[in-house]
Amino acid sequence: MRGAAGALAALVLLAGCGTPTSTTVTIGEQTFTVEVADTPDAQRAGLSDRDDVPTGTGMLFPFEEPGPREVWMARTRVPLDIAWILDGQVLAVKTLPPCELDAVTNCPTYPSPGDVDTLLEVRAGELAGVSICAEFEVEPGVTYELGRP
Repeated sequence: MRGAAGALAALVLLAGCGTPTSTTVTIGEQTFTVEVADTPDAQRAGLSDRDDVPTGTGMLFPFEEPGPREVWMARTRVPLDIAWILDGQVLAVKTLPPCELDAVTNCPTYPSPGDVDTLLEVRAGELAGVSICAEFEVEPGVTYELGRP
C-alpha cells in the first residue's frame, strides 16, 4: 500500500491507548480537523442529525480494505461535500443535498466511483477547488483503532 492507504493501514494500532476521536487531514491545499468514524456505528451515523458542520471540520471514514462504498444522507440536515479517496488520491468530489427524512426508501444513496479506502465529508462548498488526483494526507503520527463489526 502507498500514500494514505498505507498510513491508514498503519493506523490500525493502539486500541484503547488514548485513541483520538479527531485528527487533521490535508486534501489538496486545504486542511480540516475531522472526527474519525472508526466504528461501524460511527460510520452509519456519519454527520447525520447535526444542524451545522462548521467550516474547516468534517468526518473521516477510513476502511480496512478498499471496496465500493455508498453514502446515505438520511437525517442529514446540511449539504455535504464528499471526497472519494483511494491510495491517497482523490477519485471524485461530489456535493450531496441534505435528506432529513428517516425512511430508507425516501433518501437516496450515492455510490463511490469505484473502490475507495477512505471518505471525507465536509461542509458543502469546501472542496470546490479540489481537483481529481489531489493528494490526501492524514496527520503524521496519528493512530487509531479501526472498529470491527
